[in-house]
Amino acid sequence: MSGHVYETGFLENVKILRELFSALKKLFIYGGILPALWGPSLLLASSALLKRQCSPITALISFMLPLTVYAYDYLADSKVDSFTDPGRSHFSQRWGKSIIAVCTAILILLLGICRDPFMVALTVILLTAGILYTGFFKNLTKRITGFKNIYLGLIWSSWTVLPAAPCALTASNLLVFTFIFLKVYVNTAFSDYKDVESDRLQGLRTLPAVYGENGSSLILQVINAAGAVILCTGILLGLVPVSGAAAVILALYTCLYLHLKGEMDIKRATLIADLEGPLHLILILGSFNVPFQLTP
Repeated sequence: MSGHVYETGFLENVKILRELFSALKKLFIYGGILPALWGPSLLLASSALLKRQCSPITALISFMLPLTVYAYDYLADSKVDSFTDPGRSHFSQRWGKSIIAVCTAILILLLGICRDPFMVALTVILLTAGILYTGFFKNLTKRITGFKNIYLGLIWSSWTVLPAAPCALTASNLLVFTFIFLKVYVNTAFSDYKDVESDRLQGLRTLPAVYGENGSSLILQVINAAGAVILCTGILLGLVPVSGAAAVILALYTCLYLHLKGEMDIKRATLIADLEGPLHLILILGSFNVPFQLTP
């Protein structure tokens, strides 16, 4: 009898753990965790390129900010996604509001710990800008080809460069800002491949929807190469440290998945593309000083 109870309890525990792992897996895939990692990764990369330091609290804020925006965006698009990505649509409809609430609470807590008026103002502005895209600015993508990618590129560049170099307009800052902008433009435009059907249903003029697979891939290859050339120029002119060569190497990674996209499942290709963001942490290992300061 006791053995039966033990087995039943054990199986129930295994079932609970299985459900927990399944929920965590769905959260990772559909909750925007991987693309949100671009925030702290690019922030730390910018800090390394600009030879500045970044507090751990700022890095955490840079993760929670895009995660909150992604949760809101996925929930807002859940009805349209039900035709093209039913898994993400179902997850967002079930958990979207809870994730937004938790992310917002954590973000407010981090800002309270940070106590930096500039960071608070910048976070509020960019959070508002990210949410407004879904509710308002997204319509401009119906008129201007690639507007979504330009808009997101400006937001990401502002978020990853300004905290590292606030209120400073220098050649190094402009160079890093431009590099990050082009990097984000390519990645967000590439992610549009998986949403091309829903974008066409909504009349959005994304690059894949307008120029097709081959035409848009060529455009993104040129933009990716331009970003690498800009960063190489910065290294040669001494505007950024030699450790920036790691980001140039990652441009080859981008070039490779752009070239091989047609040979892979689009969801797998998108996952590979999203992994590029965290890979920018290589810049920290290549720099002489880890861009972390222990106090906010």
